[in-house]
Amino acid sequence: MSVFLDTNHLFLRNPRGGVEDVGQMAAVGFKAIFCNIGDYGVEEWQGIRDRARWAGITCGPWLRTTDATVFSPDRLDELVNVADEWAAPFIVNSESELKGTDADVTSYIAHTCGARDWALSTEPWPYANVDWAPIASAGVPVLPQIFGQRWSQDADGCRWQWQHVWGVRCVVFTFGSYSDWPPAMYERLEPYGVFAADDCAGNYAAWSPMGKGTPCVDQPPPTNGGGEDMTKIGSQHGVTAAMNRLRDRDPGGTLLVKTGGKWPSISTLTQPVEDWKAYDKLERALTILVTDHDAAA
Repeated sequence: MSVFLDTNHLFLRNPRGGVEDVGQMAAVGFKAIFCNIGDYGVEEWQGIRDRARWAGITCGPWLRTTDATVFSPDRLDELVNVADEWAAPFIVNSESELKGTDADVTSYIAHTCGARDWALSTEPWPYANVDWAPIASAGVPVLPQIFGQRWSQDADGCRWQWQHVWGVRCVVFTFGSYSDWPPAMYERLEPYGVFAADDCAGNYAAWSPMGKGTPCVDQPPPTNGGGEDMTKIGSQHGVTAAMNRLRDRDPGGTLLVKTGGKWPSISTLTQPVEDWKAYDKLERALTILVTDHDAAA
């Protein structure tokens, strides 16, 4: 069984960020920890790895797979090589660098990581202009970033999208502990992860589980029901562009604020969905429809 399905885990951001008490992490049920080798050298994590070994828990690497704004194959290769050296599972953290890449990057990630024990950490809602089928076919867990109040209220919707639209079998939430977000904000049903241990102020017990969840479903891959093949809409759906033209004409219909001549993404909104304004809700609804359609096509 994958370690991500067998126990709760913690992301560690900084080897000197107050994360030295690995024994306490283990004592309250976090039997796996993952070290940020993207911003800190492998050798800087040796002390944490030693403590993990003494505590009898798993210690693997994680990093963000971009060196600027685009996906970096070299960064992914570095992550896999370190995981192999450590003989450990690992987390691939890929976010906006995947946007607009269709299946190119997801295929590369799935092929490069292969049959190892790994998981994909990404934003909570699947991007409509990315083909997630290679990740689903790889059979690895997806770790949606359920950070803050908005996403804590829509966590089940995120899980449904990953599992029933894209055919990802196992979805394990990552709860955000930074920005003073309290553990009580989240329904902590194990297994789950917390980002990051550095922001828990050493009080890992406060993030301990409330019960057991069901991260996996058994289901066939998405299908359009047979018959004629449907044409994918793809990334050129025009939803965001059309909504932004409406926002230009009627700024009162959106919570977004135009900055530098551009409208930001609705993913930047922190308010609960029910508090969004009409154009924001409509863009979300149309984007979901595009995603669902293309997953079934």
